[in-house]
Amino acid sequence: MKNDKFLIGIVVGIVLLMIVAISVVLLRGQSEEYVTDDSPAGVVHNYFLAIQRQDYDRAYSYLSDEVKSKPDLDDFILVADNYGYRSESSLKIGQSTIDDDRAQVEVTITTYTGGRLFDSGSYANRDTVHLRATPDNEWKIYQFPYPYWGYNWNEPNDLD
Repeated sequence: MKNDKFLIGIVVGIVLLMIVAISVVLLRGQSEEYVTDDSPAGVVHNYFLAIQRQDYDRAYSYLSDEVKSKPDLDDFILVADNYGYRSESSLKIGQSTIDDDRAQVEVTITTYTGGRLFDSGSYANRDTVHLRATPDNEWKIYQFPYPYWGYNWNEPNDLD
């Protein structure tokens, strides 16, 4: 009889832990909100969040017109929609450096892969986002880390 109560307690504990774990996974990232666009870090945050939410018109609006091979909106959507694992990624914004009309924002993008027995299930990529200010003092993204940026967007367009 004692063993049955102990076993039932273990099973109930495991079920409660599973419910908590599933709740955390489902609620992760849903609390993110857009912030003001008046700083380079705000633009970086909003670009990443717009892609996460598949708000491609908004994400596209953050691209600088100075991108050498800037895609049109339809091509941007094709590339952005192929990111595939966007909902399993998170963004951590680090230090921002502003120099006149240029800015750099350090970011860490963590992608969650599920993991195996001796694997953490995630990998982090540290990189820098480059932005430029427009004449209207709006910050626009000139370079963003892959895979949230087309691999050839900063290559000169050979057809020009």
